Amino acid sequence: MSFNRAFAFCFAVLLLVTACVPSTPVIVPTIPNPLDEKVDIGGYALRIFCTGQGTPTVIIEAGFGEPAVEKENSSWTTVINGIEETTRICVYDRAGLGSSDVAPGENRTSKDIVRDLHTLLVNAHVPGPYILVGHSLGGYHIILFANKYPKDVVGMVLVDSSHPDQWSEVSAVLPPESPNEPESLKRLRTIPPASLPEKLDIRTSARQVRAVKSLGDLPLVVLTHNPVGNVFPDLSQEVAEKIEQVWQKLQNELASLSSNSNHIISAKSGHYIQVDEPQLVIDAILKVIGEAKK
Repeated sequence: MSFNRAFAFCFAVLLLVTACVPSTPVIVPTIPNPLDEKVDIGGYALRIFCTGQGTPTVIIEAGFGEPAVEKENSSWTTVINGIEETTRICVYDRAGLGSSDVAPGENRTSKDIVRDLHTLLVNAHVPGPYILVGHSLGGYHIILFANKYPKDVVGMVLVDSSHPDQWSEVSAVLPPESPNEPESLKRLRTIPPASLPEKLDIRTSARQVRAVKSLGDLPLVVLTHNPVGNVFPDLSQEVAEKIEQVWQKLQNELASLSSNSNHIISAKSGHYIQVDEPQLVIDAILKVIGEAKK
């Protein structure tokens, strides 16, 4: 049962109970504004911050290893400030990041993170519907969330999101290995292993995302960094251009997840579009909000 259906069912039961016992008050949880607290999700707690008022609620899923809540370090501060006057917007720190607790157990996957986020929103009394915004590897998590909870999600923005095939396709255009090759090439050849702080098994998570073939007609905006700039300055221009061609192709594939999508390529941003060109991200979120309210 989705959260919305469960809430509607419980609300209906409450109405029946109060009709029979008028003296019993109905207590509906309210969200403090702003909300900033650690919330238990089943043996460990995650920190969430929400500000603004209105619906739908925007949920930010930051990139790998990035604490999103700490304002002095967050790359999302300008975007949050730009959205909070229009609707409610929330950021949170995944397990192991910022002041959130480390999750128990060994390697984790995007499915674990989706479960954590859904439980966090329920336990923090942050109701849907949601617009999900995911940067880099955070895109993995929101794709899976939208696939698992389609009735709770009314739109998405992918901000230079990772693609499940990026490592294999990028590796295919790299030159043969050499003993003294640049560090960028070494990193591009290998999927990072699961390790602290997040313990994310990227390889398994990529398989989980690859299984999602369509999100129907969900409003979706895909934002991609400027293809002209070389995000790997220690690589030759020829290699960098080949990598960029792969990235742009994969970004088009992400846009094809929905029949109601827009793919926007930044004029000047690197990978952190929310920092280099925050208004582009703000406008994309506002566009999806408008689509969701139609």
